[in-house]
Amino acid sequence: MPYIAINLSNAYDVENNTRYATQAEADTRARAILNQFPTAQVFTAQVLKDYSAKVTVTAKDPADPAPESEPTS
Repeated sequence: MPYIAINLSNAYDVENNTRYATQAEADTRARAILNQFPTAQVFTAQVLKDYSAKVTVTAKDPADPAPESEPTS
């Protein structure tokens, strides 16, 4: 199972998505983050499942609206 090192102090860090083959590699990365940013909150985790989704967006021209009828009295 792969491991990851996650910097909770910076959710946009692309390194949060890096998979490491061993726990030791993830630990090394976590320690490197702490050396660079001593106040960061970092943890390592084992990836048990990896989920993904696909979204398809389509567009089309709108249909012409039906003409409104004249009100009757």
